[in-house]
Amino acid sequence: MGSTSRLTRREFVAGLAGATVGAALLGALPAQQGRARRDRPNILFIFTDQQQISAMSAAGNPRLRTPAMDSVANDGIRFTRSFCSAPQCSPSRASILTGRYPHSAGVITNTEAIGARPLDPSIPAAGNVFKAAGYESAWFGKWHLGKSPLGHGFDKVDLCNGGQGNPLVARSIEFIAQSHDRPFLMFASFINPHDIYGFQKIAKQITMGERKIILPPSRTDDLRAKPAPQARFRDEDQGVAAKGFTDEEWRRYLEVYYDLTEQVDGEIGQVLDALRARKIARDTVVVFTSDHGDLCGAHGLPFKGPCMYRELVEVPLAISWPGVIAPGRTNDDLVSNVDLLPTLCDLAGIAAPPSVQGTSLRPLLEGRKLDRWREFVVAEYYSKQRWANPIRMLQTKRWKYVRYRRWGEELYDLERDPNEMNNLARSLPASGEVREMRDRLSGLLDGWMREMGDDFDKLEPTDRNGKPLAV
Repeated sequence: MGSTSRLTRREFVAGLAGATVGAALLGALPAQQGRARRDRPNILFIFTDQQQISAMSAAGNPRLRTPAMDSVANDGIRFTRSFCSAPQCSPSRASILTGRYPHSAGVITNTEAIGARPLDPSIPAAGNVFKAAGYESAWFGKWHLGKSPLGHGFDKVDLCNGGQGNPLVARSIEFIAQSHDRPFLMFASFINPHDIYGFQKIAKQITMGERKIILPPSRTDDLRAKPAPQARFRDEDQGVAAKGFTDEEWRRYLEVYYDLTEQVDGEIGQVLDALRARKIARDTVVVFTSDHGDLCGAHGLPFKGPCMYRELVEVPLAISWPGVIAPGRTNDDLVSNVDLLPTLCDLAGIAAPPSVQGTSLRPLLEGRKLDRWREFVVAEYYSKQRWANPIRMLQTKRWKYVRYRRWGEELYDLERDPNEMNNLARSLPASGEVREMRDRLSGLLDGWMREMGDDFDKLEPTDRNGKPLAV
């Protein structure tokens, strides 16, 4: 397989002396015990940017190797139906930190897009919640929620050139190696595989053709039965970068995407090695996830855009805590990143803020048999750049329902149509199972919006220049 454009993957994974930041620091610092207790564990929260749920070898993908990510899953539990609250950086990150959906957290889109607002420091979020409970808190890497994590309860902050690997690895290891007189909460926010936006350039720097790429079956979707913004994204917006791609060109895209994912896995491995070298792994909850996915050629589209396909909204999630969470398990319940803050609070014995809208995953982590878990998950979308296209998605284990403010609906039977090709909402029958399911899911979404105070029906779409559409 191809080498990375910076350090080679072998150097990252093995941590060769002199080749990586991690090896140098680990060799220079003595082992030490943290001050965490079993009832007050350290929290190490590691996440990537734009990594779909299948881009992980533990998920059964033979086209890449992710030993570091896999190790979190092997040491604990991996969720096979894990969703982001929004298929974009800023709103999803706001949900991770606050346990609230984007509309409630006040971050409905990326901070540079139309309708954007930064995360309000007065909203209870992970940094200030854990700091108030006596934790030492740190944020290292990409933020994308305003100017800085400072003011959000983090004692130590370093953006590490936007989450670039070497600076972030060095800063993370330095923090882990310090003597801590109280338990810590540390976020390590890595940028990749988000660099896929530069795939044309990166493709020239790596070896191609060794992965035997299998392309997504949905790449042939002509989008004629789908809401109009999807084709517009392909034909006029960022999707133009891959419009009309041949199968070989899509293979090149995926080669780069997997290479970037392996690169960040090597960086994550160095941080996890530091935790083990300090002999505090048993006192530390480790979370690994991503903020959203990447289309990677599904439905003939690259990157992320105004749609809710599984490649965008399903993200990896693995949580470990040696001696507490039984290792090597998977769970197929529907979970969302709004669940992460209440989960961490529960594990640390901290009262979650009353404002959280997620649910603690602790019963699932402990393998309890529950009479009932949530029936559905919801995701939101508002805009990109100057182009507003409000969308809501409600998904059960079998069915997915998507509603656009101006452009109609989508309905997929995921059991019969896992690639989301056949939009059953396009020509609904007057009666029968499909009509009944559409009406039921639509009603569930309406009820959810009322309960959550989501003013979706008041949001207005715009053209790509930000101008309101004519009625």
